[in-house]
Amino acid sequence: MKIIQYNVPIIKQGLKECTQASASQLLNYYGLHKTVDEIKKEVPVYISKAGKPLGSSIGHIATYFIKQGFIVTMHVVDLEIFDRSWTNKSSDELIQLLSARRKFIKHHRYDEEAMDLIFDGYITFLKNGGKAVFPIIDQEYIVGLLEKGPIYAIVNWNFLNTFPKGKFNQKNNDFDKDSIEGTPSTHAMIIAGHKDNKFLLADPDKEHGGSRWINSGHLLGSIYLAETDYDSLLITLNK
Repeated sequence: MKIIQYNVPIIKQGLKECTQASASQLLNYYGLHKTVDEIKKEVPVYISKAGKPLGSSIGHIATYFIKQGFIVTMHVVDLEIFDRSWTNKSSDELIQLLSARRKFIKHHRYDEEAMDLIFDGYITFLKNGGKAVFPIIDQEYIVGLLEKGPIYAIVNWNFLNTFPKGKFNQKNNDFDKDSIEGTPSTHAMIIAGHKDNKFLLADPDKEHGGSRWINSGHLLGSIYLAETDYDSLLITLNK
């Protein structure tokens, strides 16, 4: 396979701002200079009733890309919110299916308001012209997408970084390492290249981020394990 490498800038995130920081990285690559704070005004970090920051709606950030003038596709392998039998359904049909699915889904960490936000994001994305496909994501599939440009990816943060689960500490407004009581989390970053069975990440993470190459199996495992938050998907942009 040929070498693919895009010069995606690294923009460091704040607490639970990976969704916005990765969006800023990708938009800056395309010449749209949007700061993290500017994007947060449109797609805020959700704070639970207990005061815990939980991240942002993936559907809403994908809709934000549409509003910047891009044709946007979600490549979904999640099985909790979506379903493999939904392949080849129209956007209107997917909206109806998501609306029906909402009342049957729970998450051990997200309250009802957060789940409503998640579903609203996906439905808003589809209503605004976004497209959802349901592929098998493997190395060849990602390389095929990369040939057209960098990819916005949701991954399992703990698996990606071989790092313990986290437990939120309200005193210092951060997450402490806790492999017993903690929970895994998902993370947004950009896949920016490929060579020799490795992928280049442009990662906004404040501790483990930067530009780095990782083994293809490591990345694929991280993508599929984003299912812990029902987030296992990729987002691609076309002008």
